Amino acid sequence: MSCIKDAVYRFTGRGSSFQYRLLMPVHQLILPTVAYTLIWDLIGNCTHSLVIKLCKNEALRKKEDYKTKNTLVEVVWPELLAGTVQCFVADLSLLPLELTLNRLHLQGTRAIVDNVLDARGVIPYQASYNNFQQCLEALLDSEGVASLWKGLSALLLQYTMRFTVVYCVKKIFKLISNPGHSKHSEHINDSLSVNF
Repeated sequence: MSCIKDAVYRFTGRGSSFQYRLLMPVHQLILPTVAYTLIWDLIGNCTHSLVIKLCKNEALRKKEDYKTKNTLVEVVWPELLAGTVQCFVADLSLLPLELTLNRLHLQGTRAIVDNVLDARGVIPYQASYNNFQQCLEALLDSEGVASLWKGLSALLLQYTMRFTVVYCVKKIFKLISNPGHSKHSEHINDSLSVNF
């Protein structure tokens, strides 16, 4: 029932208790959220185009050097790499903006956060911001510039895992594209030819 009350307040901007007065109405959250999404898409699309262009240039250089045909790796790898790099660059560059935006969305909710001061338990998240600028200024005043990069280690860990998976997929595609040309199969073929 309380989630319905929260939703009604978010859309109407009216509530009687102190907690409801902390919730920012949706109409005040729309502009910063849309701005964040548009900036993320702009940075991501520019990065994606740049990575695709670099991959195509590298593929053309290799084709001129070795006169090879298109393999599965050459077809899929640029898109896979560009998609991952696109997300990484956009997420990394907009981390402070995302942190501030998340604080605006969380204020007035029943959220709890880890108590990083003494690492014992959790504490309720209570804040009262009127707009994005006030939230950013309060964050800088109370916690400093370094606080804008909270969550960086989690982001780096996430993308380390993503890049690892993408690299493994590339290796698998190489094996699929050239099943008879791996070092292991060449070694076996050489040893078989010596024995016979």
